[in-house]
Amino acid sequence: MRLGTRGSSLALAQARWVAGLLDRLGEPCEIVEITTTGDRDRAVPDKFKWVKELDEALLDGRIDLAAHSAKDVPSVLPDGLALVAAPRREDPRDALVGRLGPRVGTSSPRRAAQLRASVPGVEVLEVRGNVDTRLAKLTAGEYDGIVLAVAGLRRLGREAEISEILDLVPAAGQGTVVVQAREGLGLPAELNDAPTWTALRAERACVAALDADCRTAVGAHWDGERFRGWVGAEDGAAWLLDEIAVAGSSEQPEVLGGLLAERLLSAGADAVLGR
Repeated sequence: MRLGTRGSSLALAQARWVAGLLDRLGEPCEIVEITTTGDRDRAVPDKFKWVKELDEALLDGRIDLAAHSAKDVPSVLPDGLALVAAPRREDPRDALVGRLGPRVGTSSPRRAAQLRASVPGVEVLEVRGNVDTRLAKLTAGEYDGIVLAVAGLRRLGREAEISEILDLVPAAGQGTVVVQAREGLGLPAELNDAPTWTALRAERACVAALDADCRTAVGAHWDGERFRGWVGAEDGAAWLLDEIAVAGSSEQPEVLGGLLAERLLSAGADAVLGR
């Protein structure tokens, strides 16, 4: 099989991990690097920038599978494509590298809003580039600290650089690598981790019901015991946090995702988000 991926160091590390899992399950893979719109222009404000060219390669048969960071995959997929597996999730939390303030770098509206809401006086500055580029900017003194995903740092072997784990509500799918394919393609069932798949379905359903995208300060996280949702204003001045106990629930994860979103909307999520 041909497994498509972006060419960044993190994307390649994730794709090699998925390929290794498939190889052990009797489905050897060739990794195919594909440059996406996001690789060419990171300023494009849209999740589709990270997946568009991979979607096209799947649809025209140049690749059979694509490996994505789940948090980068839009809620709506092109006709003919489906998410088919999610191996075991890595730590979904956010990490601080450096120190917390006064100048903290992140490219995520969700992280920026939660930091502004919880850290008095913090100045959140935008930082762009891949993980290595961001860490180099920190070393050069452009920031006092930067916020990155624990999962990405671990997959790149840079976990030792974490200064602190932050108490933020993660992005939907954070820490999860998801496999996408043309509809109808069968893969070994063992590739899919059931708790990870359940969490991903619930988190994506919540974000979709909130009509959130990469520019929206929204977090959603299912840990098997509780399902938390967070929405906030960009400046951190207003925010909402809600959670549902999910242990032992018989409801489908998509139903609970929609329920959590409905509760947030009923509490004023649209107004908090400025819509």
